[in-house]
Formats: sequence, structure tokens, C-alpha cells
Amino acid sequence: MELYMSGMNNKTTIKYEPVETVLKRYMDELGDTTVDFEEINVEESLSRILYDDIVAQFDLPTFNRSLVDGYAVNSRGIALADTDSPVILEVMGESQAGIPTQLAITKNQAVKISTGSLLPENADSVVLAECAQLEDNKVKIFKSVLMGENIVQKGEDINAGQMFIRKKRKIRPQDIGGIIGLGYKKIRVYKKPVISVIPTGSELVSIDETPEPGQLIETNSHVLKGLIKQLGGTSIIKPIIKDSLDLLKKSIIDSLKDSDVVIISGGSAFGTKDYTLNAIQSIPNSKIIAHGTAMRPAKHTLLAFIDGKPVIGLPGHPVSSGTSFHTFVKPILIQLAGNPRSFWQERKDNVKLDAILAKDVESPKGVEDYIRVRLVLLDNGKITAYPYAGKSSFLSTLVKAHGTIKLTPDCTKLYAGDRVQVTLF
Repeated sequence: MELYMSGMNNKTTIKYEPVETVLKRYMDELGDTTVDFEEINVEESLSRILYDDIVAQFDLPTFNRSLVDGYAVNSRGIALADTDSPVILEVMGESQAGIPTQLAITKNQAVKISTGSLLPENADSVVLAECAQLEDNKVKIFKSVLMGENIVQKGEDINAGQMFIRKKRKIRPQDIGGIIGLGYKKIRVYKKPVISVIPTGSELVSIDETPEPGQLIETNSHVLKGLIKQLGGTSIIKPIIKDSLDLLKKSIIDSLKDSDVVIISGGSAFGTKDYTLNAIQSIPNSKIIAHGTAMRPAKHTLLAFIDGKPVIGLPGHPVSSGTSFHTFVKPILIQLAGNPRSFWQERKDNVKLDAILAKDVESPKGVEDYIRVRLVLLDNGKITAYPYAGKSSFLSTLVKAHGTIKLTPDCTKLYAGDRVQVTLF
């Protein structure tokens, strides 16, 4: 894709590279960089990324226990038991849940037992209560059982020293239960990445101000704050910077002090009031990786590093800003948060579904085009995707859309009735 910029006496050609080429180069520069770790209580670790492997500190379960209510027996003693000729055993006592017992049996004896209780010594199985009949201190067994039936043996679930959960796992509710069950009270997790967002533009006012003619309420930072939170990050929303190179430069430098990533919203294009590129280049130890990509919308995304920290310039139009965030910022945050590199490479976190395109859509050749769509469930159970043709400045299309379909650079048209894959917001 080429863009021609005409001046008074010259014409500049800017060649935009494919999205995947730019993304790979940027992520290669980022390398294996992650945030540091912190130690937290296990019960507070939901959706955090494990920093260390979780290894079993002891066997689970820690003792042989019953899975049912019934009678603990030695299976050899009741091998011939059936309804016509029950085997009679002497009842030696009762094992109750949560109460230690020193009971032991022979093959001619049994112990009454409840679910979860400790098996007596020499017992290797449990007969269901409904398959037995208690009479004084004797019990009639009407059904044989196999060795190990209706019990869980010590360490059958997991053995001491065994790998339980590998590091870099995003912790789920069931993981919390398992980790606590193994005796862990605290674990180390990756810190939440801290992202500063710098809104820019002389036309913008905060939500607390009433816009005058020619002014707009700044919205991008609020959208970005929500997206960052969804990805497990923490955002710092900076004051709006009017169109000033010096003010923007100062805000970037200040933001780098307390952030892992800095996002500049707006000013990433090539206009006379677009200062993002010049501001970044004027800061020592800055490195521009890409300025513009062959995509639509968001072609004017700027990707850089300052002192090794990611600094990204997003376009100011709401749709372009969101598209650029999902394409470039999201992989960065996924990587920094401690996820495996393959996670963002394979887009494992993207939720997709198939739909039928409702209308033809076209795209310029050589451009990766992200088209917003609204999904409708038809009476026949099929999902139809209705494309939005609104401009990238139209916030309403971003609100109404459920996701996007992507046209690759070599695809210039899709037709109504085509099956498409929708990446949900």
C-alpha cells in the first residue's frame, strides 16, 4: 500500500508494510520482556498469571477415604456374597468424617463408614449401605465388591512432588480450589501491567466540561481504560494534552516513570498538528519501529520504544483507536502480563464465530481491512453479519457492532451469502 503526500515542490511516497510484518518486528524487539512478580493470597488470584510452577506439597487425598456411605470391608472376605447367600461380618465400630480412627479389620470384619471418612486398616473397598443389612453388631453383605471399589486411595489424585499447575497459566476458579487444597496460602503471580494513556487534541475537553462549538468530549481514554482492564492491566489516564510538542514530550517522559507502557491517543498521523512522532523522536533512547501499516482503519499507528518500554501512538478516531489497540496493544499487554509467547501469536484469547455475510463488502488491494459487523440471529438458527460502512470517526458504529471481519490484503471483495469468521469485541 502506498500513500502520496504532496507539498509545494515535492511529493513523498510512504510505503506501508503488512500488519503481520510490523507486529512481528515489534514483538521481536520486545522479546521475552514481562512485568515483575508479586506475592498475593491465593483467594485473590483469579485471572492472574502464575509466576511459578505449583507443585504438590503432599499427597492428595492425604489418606485412604470412602466415596460413599456404607461398610468398609476387605474384598476377599465377601467375594462370594450375593442376595441369595449374604456374607455376615462382625461390625468393629464406625468411621466418621473428620474424626481420626485407629480401627482395623480382618476379612471377616467390617466398619460402618460415611462419605469422606478414613478407611480402617486392612480395608480395601466399601459396600454401599443399600447392599447391606445391620443386625446388632453384625452386618449382612448382599453384594461383592472389587478391590478399590467406592474408595479413593492416598495420593490417587496427586502425589507429593508432582507438577500440579505449570507457570504462566491464567488462574481459574477451579485452580484456586486446587492450589488451596494443596496447602498454599500465598503464591507469586505476574504484576498487572501499568499502562498510561495520554489523550491529545486541542479540540478535546474532559467529561466534566461542557464542550463549546468546535469541541468534543474526549472518549478514547475511557474506551482504552476498559480494554486495558479486560486484559488484566491497570490504566493511568493522564490529563488531556493540547496540540503542543513540548507538552506532549513532557507528558510522555513523566508517564514513563510510573508505567510499563505508554499510549498516546491521537496525533499519530502526518498533519501539521500531529506531534506524536516528533515528541517520541526528541526523547533520548527512543526507537521508532513502524509508523503506519497497511491496514484499514488505523493505518497511522505508531510503534516505538523509549528506554526499552513500549510507546504506541494510536489514531484519534474512535474506530481506528479500537482497531489499533486490538491489533497491536493487545499482544503487547498479553506478553507483558506473563502469558506464553504462543498465546498472542495464535490469538488464543480471541473469541470467534461463523456467520453469513448479509451484504457485499469491498476493500482496496494490499490492505488488511477490519470491517465492523452487527450480528443477527435468524429464525432458522443461522447468524447473519451486517457490515457497517460508517467512517472511522463514527463512535456509534463501534457501539452498535458486535465484532469485525477481516479482509486479507489479497482479498478485495466478499459477497452476500459468504461464510465469514467474526472476531467478537
